[in-house]
Amino acid sequence: MKNSSFLFLGANSPWTYGLAEAIAQSHHTHALQFYDWQTYYSLKPSWSQRTSPPLLNRTMKVFPSGYAGSLEKVFRFYLRSQIQGWCRQLEQLSGEYPWVIAPEPYLFPWVSKVPGERLIYYNVDDYVFYRPERKQQILDQEQQLVERATLTLCSSQSQVKNLKAKHPHRASCIYHFPHGVIESYLNPQPESMVEPMTVGYVGTLGDRLNWQFISQVIQACPDVTFVFVGGLDEQTMINQGNWQATRQTVLAFPNVRHIRKVPPDKVANYYWSFAISWIPYLINHPFNQASCPTKIMDGIASGRPILSTSVPECCLYPEWIKIFDSVEDTISFIRQELDYSNKPENYEKILKQLKF
Repeated sequence: MKNSSFLFLGANSPWTYGLAEAIAQSHHTHALQFYDWQTYYSLKPSWSQRTSPPLLNRTMKVFPSGYAGSLEKVFRFYLRSQIQGWCRQLEQLSGEYPWVIAPEPYLFPWVSKVPGERLIYYNVDDYVFYRPERKQQILDQEQQLVERATLTLCSSQSQVKNLKAKHPHRASCIYHFPHGVIESYLNPQPESMVEPMTVGYVGTLGDRLNWQFISQVIQACPDVTFVFVGGLDEQTMINQGNWQATRQTVLAFPNVRHIRKVPPDKVANYYWSFAISWIPYLINHPFNQASCPTKIMDGIASGRPILSTSVPECCLYPEWIKIFDSVEDTISFIRQELDYSNKPENYEKILKQLKF
């Protein structure tokens, strides 16, 4: 791997871009972000304000709406040639053809000319959930990526099982590669900066959360402040009644503080400030079953206790994440952790957590 270089396509999210940054600590890496005009002008995306590694190059491409959907065939030749051009640039720097990382099925038509032995499919979600109206197209493109790529990396163990079942003859090429954490998220002063008697959550506030459950816990702990950091998501993926009304009630409780969406580079400060982090997800939500919540490693890196419902990926870390599925157990865990946080032996646990 000494002379390897990497072309990281679609590094749009904080965690995919964070991985590109990590690779660039040792290897020439070109990170690409793709947007359609509507998404670009809506989100107004920008690169992270963190200092870029010297070996990292970045390009942001903006196209007309439909470039990856209804107009894909129009843009296919252009994007294939662009990718080949970026590969040639990296080959000149490293002396060998680069590894090409494709984290979305829609990228397949553009990487079909990349040698299979240099292609990596990085699966971070069950993508059908994003665009159910394109289910068959997504599944077909994903199948071709898994069949062609020399390596398939899945952020969740659930997706490893899913793809191995679909591609048994490719099972030895499919691996679990959970989300890591950006180095700057590691708490530099875990012994301080805690807001007492707080339980915090960072993430989009949508139907992935069990709002009825959350409501009951918060009402039973009037002396604890519950902090929610994130914007509101109105998408409904499964039927769970009028969850938006329950969410509105929760955010209006006197012991709740709601902070709207914050820049990714500021997220760590909130994790560090919570006395406890929690992941009160709805267990039977299909997205929660298939995902690797970035909250796992972000929360562990804070050095603070973490509580979670029995989401499959969270259950892989019993030493660091306490699993709860009843209101009574949750309240008991919260009380226990808030009491324990004041004891000297807690600092040893924090150091072990950060070392992990």
